[in-house]
Order: sequence, then structure tokens, then C-alpha cells
Amino acid sequence: MASCRFMYDNFIADPAQLAVSSALPGLVGTPAPKALGAAICYADGEHSGDQDQVFSLEIDSVAAGSEVGQASFRWRRASAAGWEASGVATTDSLMDLADGVRVKWVTGEGPDFYLGDAWSLLAVGRQGPAALLDRDRDTAWRATGRAAEWLSADLGAARQVQALVLADHNLGGQAAATLKADDGPDWQDPAFSQALSITRPHLVWFLEQSYRHWRLELADPDNPQGLLRASLFYLGGFFQPSRTFQARYGRATVAGRRLTASDAGKLAGSSQGLAQGLSLSFPRLGGADVAGFEAMLAAVHQPSAGLISPLFFTPFADDPADTIYCLPGPELNRQQGPGGRWDLGLSLEEVVRTDV
Repeated sequence: MASCRFMYDNFIADPAQLAVSSALPGLVGTPAPKALGAAICYADGEHSGDQDQVFSLEIDSVAAGSEVGQASFRWRRASAAGWEASGVATTDSLMDLADGVRVKWVTGEGPDFYLGDAWSLLAVGRQGPAALLDRDRDTAWRATGRAAEWLSADLGAARQVQALVLADHNLGGQAAATLKADDGPDWQDPAFSQALSITRPHLVWFLEQSYRHWRLELADPDNPQGLLRASLFYLGGFFQPSRTFQARYGRATVAGRRLTASDAGKLAGSSQGLAQGLSLSFPRLGGADVAGFEAMLAAVHQPSAGLISPLFFTPFADDPADTIYCLPGPELNRQQGPGGRWDLGLSLEEVVRTDV
């Protein structure tokens, strides 16, 4: 059998390393009031920030009057160290705060404002680089177009890239994908350029190239959705044990569901999709392979950051289309055999999309 590969070491660790050709803006939510005054706050706009952001507004003066246009307010984003502006006049026309978020007030019956009246609103991050690195298949990068889009990564230094994965893409049968790399970068005449065969549901490509700057160019002018999307982007290395798993391995379909039972015993519930499950046995592994599996398990479970990071797994390297996004079980079962070799058991369960 062909070798298997585990992809868990993404060289793109921060959204700041990743740029996209275009991205749909995020939504701006309805302000939640904590106010005694009669004025109603409204929000509008298209949020251009990469991260979800809570905006806070507070009436900081009613010295000139308590009505819209007389009272003033201050505002801040949750990511800011303090108030970003103060003494700003309230208005009944939409005014810009930051990142495309706009607010206004509509007067009511009685005093519009009291000192300390406050509102908060959530602006969802734009559907850009952060969505490709958040470990969540239900969020996605969504471009504004489909004919000529790209993802560009700066690894900070030249690094040996062995695998690319663009998960849950919507590229059609006539789409084209080209991977480029350069140390400049010079995207007109890059040092490396390769047309990729598009696999589904994930675009998976294995290679051995070392460069700092990488660019994945996508073209799908006839895409019926009118835009390109993908849930995750991986550019990094892979772990390939020297011996693959035994031919008699287990593969199951696992239904994600939540069940409830009434007092009368009637069952009800909801479905969360179907996932693949794998039970693998790796015979007679050497110490280096066992250490590789342990390093993989440590990378998936990061107690210092409080995170669990799923990985991509390709059971057979010559069939990259059969790649799943999954979590290994919480333990590695090892049995020592003769000659200092180890038999190792590993279970994997797919992390499914629930937005389909």
C-alpha cells in the first residue's frame, strides 16, 4: 500500500501572514441597549475587519442637552486599550465609527439620553484570511468574484513545503488552480509555478519546494455560485511514518446527532452530519516513528493555548482526493514487540461541516 500522511504543522500560523484577492465583508449586528433614555440606536454598514469585534458606545455628556444632536458619546472596540473617541455628537444620520461600521439614533418620547446610557453591537469579521485559519469548517473565505482570485502567504523565511490543502472549496469542473512560489516575490515570473489537478471536496497537492512567498491562483469564471469559497487553507509539512497501517483496517460512518427523550420515552433529536471514522494499526514501528506520532498528538492538543487543532489525513498518498479533516483519539495505544519495535493503534474521526 502507498504511504499515509498526516498534515498538522501549518506554516501559516497567523492571519497576518495571509492575504486574499478579495473577501466579502462581515455583517453588523443590532445594538443592544443598556439605557434609560428614549432614543433608539441603529447600526449599519459592512464590517471590513478580519476579526469579530464588539463595539461599545456610551453617552459621556448631556451638558448641552439630552436630545439627539445635543448629547455626546464615546466609543471603542473591544480590542482597543481604551476609548477611541469621546465627545462625539450624537446624530440622526448614519456616521462612521471604524472598519465600515456606522451608527445613528432616532429620537423617542421623553429625554433621549441620560449620562451613562450605553449600547454594544457585534460586527462579524469579514470572510477573509482569518476564516481560513480558524480550524472551523463552517466558516469560510468568500471572495467577491470567481474569474481571477488568489491566496498569498508569507512564511517569513524560506521553508520546505510538502503539502497544500484548500478545504471545502467550490471549484467547478472547468476551474483552474496554479501554485506559485518565489523569494521576491515576483508573481509575473516566479521561481516555481505548477498547475494543480483539482481534487474534491478538498484541493490536496503534495510537493517538495522551499520558498518564502507562496500564491495559489484560482480561476472559475463559470462558477454557478458567482464567487469562490473555501473553509481552510493549509501550507506546511506532513508526517509520513516509515511503515503504513495494516491492510485490514476499519472504516466506519458515524452519525453526529443529539437525542432527547420525553418522560413517555419518545425519542427526538437533531442531526449534525455524517462523519468518517478510521481505526488503524501500525505494526513494528521504530522509535522515530513512535516519537513522530507522539509529536502529532501533542500538536493537536495544546493545553497551554487551550486549543484542539484537527489535522488533515491522507490514507494513501497516491489518492489525495481521499483526504479528511479529523481528530485523533485522545490516546495512542502502543504495545512493545521484539527487537525494540512497537505496534501502535490509532483512531481518527472526521470533523464535519454542519452548515450544509
